[in-house]
Formats: sequence, C-alpha cells, structure tokens
Amino acid sequence: MDTARLRELGLQVREEPSGVEVMLDLEAASLVNPITKDFITDITFQVMGDRLIPIAPPTVVGMTPILLSAIDAAEEMQALLLDTFSDHVFHLQRRSEELQLLGLSADVDPQSLELSTSVSEGALAVKLVADRQGNFRIAQAIRGGEELATAAGHVIELSEFRERAALTGYLSALLGEPMPKASQAPSGPEPVRFVEIVEKFGPQALVPPRSSLELLAQLQVEGKAYRFAAARIAGRTFRGLLAGTQGKVWAGRFELDEFPGVVRMVADLLKVAPEAVRLVGPDAPQE
Repeated sequence: MDTARLRELGLQVREEPSGVEVMLDLEAASLVNPITKDFITDITFQVMGDRLIPIAPPTVVGMTPILLSAIDAAEEMQALLLDTFSDHVFHLQRRSEELQLLGLSADVDPQSLELSTSVSEGALAVKLVADRQGNFRIAQAIRGGEELATAAGHVIELSEFRERAALTGYLSALLGEPMPKASQAPSGPEPVRFVEIVEKFGPQALVPPRSSLELLAQLQVEGKAYRFAAARIAGRTFRGLLAGTQGKVWAGRFELDEFPGVVRMVADLLKVAPEAVRLVGPDAPQE
C-alpha cells in the first residue's frame, strides 16, 4: 500500500502487528452517536488491499468499507463517511419501528449501536441482531436450555412479517421446534389440520385478501424429516421455507398460481423423485 497516497487523503498511518492501520480526524465532519449524543471525532481503519475497513470506535464497526480507488480527496472520504453513517442511523430507526410494530423490544447498544431483539415461542428462544444495513440474522437460538449450533447466521427479512405470530411460526419451522404428537396433550393452543377447515367450511370457502394465512407441512424424504412452511405476504404471494434437521434448506417467495404443490416443490428442491417425498402427520416420529 502506498502510504503517501494514504497521507494525501488526510489519514494518519501506523504499522501494527495485524497490519497497516490509518486514522481519520473527523472533527469537521460532526458524526454524532444518536443514542449518547457524543461526537465521533476520529475513525480507525484496517487497510486491506484497496479497502479501508472501520475498526474503531465501536459505533462504526461493521460499516461498509471504503474503496480507496473511488476516493480522490480527503473531503470526498469525509462526505462518504457521513452518508454511510446516516444510512446506518436510518436503518436503525426503521428496523426499530418495525420491531415495535411486531410487539418486540428494540434493544440498541449505546456504544456499538447494534440493534437486537429476542423472540420466544414455547421452549424456543431466538436472538436476532441487525447489521449496519438493517439485515437481521440469528445470533443465537436456544431450545429447552440447549443452544442450537446450526442456527446462527440465518438471515431474516423482517419486513415480510406483519404479525409477531408469523415471525415466531417461521422461526419455529426453521429451527425445528417440535410439534405436539397426537397422543400428547398440547401445552398451548392446538394446531388445526387443513382437512378440518375444508370439512367444516367446504372447498368453496374463501380466505379474505388481507387476512394472514400460515401453513405447515411435515414430510419424510428418504428417511429424513423435513418441514415446509408457507405464509401469505399479500394477495396470492407467499413466503416459503423448507427446513430439515440441520436447519434451513431453502427460503423464498412464490406465487400461488405457479406453486406446483408441496410434494413436487420439495422433490424439485431436494432433487429427488416425487415418490420419495411423503407427507406425514404431527404424530410421525421425529429424527
């Protein structure tokens, strides 16, 4: 790295055991922590090739790296930092409001500005953490006191969930929350089989356009247990999830008119013959 070029951009350069670090004085830029109201007077970056990665203070860690090739002057760098930080504050406010609308707490660390929330459903407790762009991921999941090691890192698009129950249902399906067997008394509200709806209301019954609709199908594929969950986003557009014992296999949107059915969809996703996919009830043995 050309240290002269770094100094031209107003950066103070120092060699560390971990590599080259640079510091930018931000007194004129006036970045302010929106929680503590403290001014951020300087930022330290790790130099990685053509990128400057923010590493201090905690308020800016995780912000989008700066490409040196895209910067010609110190003023441009400061302006870019202001824009990037403003975007982060915007996402922080937006996602906090979405959490509150779902009835969830919006926990913001005052120093790092990390946004997180906790979601619980039965024996399942999940911690969600947002990155600087407002994308939530699972940071930790515990079921019955045992941490689920394979859960961490799954990305959750919060805007697709209009109700807290839709989010908890999705997480339960994703992380394999056990369903009560038919022979056991349920500890909470008992699930309703879709065949019961058809029997009681008839096949001509309609689901109103704006009402929520969530469905869960349990399957066996070549001796392995899977779950296919679907929730309506709006109209005839659904969000789907296929999860196995090791976590998420697939997640995405689909249109009802183009949906080939659970068996065909799962067969295509797992690249097996439809005959290898078997729908099972809640009393089927769990692996």
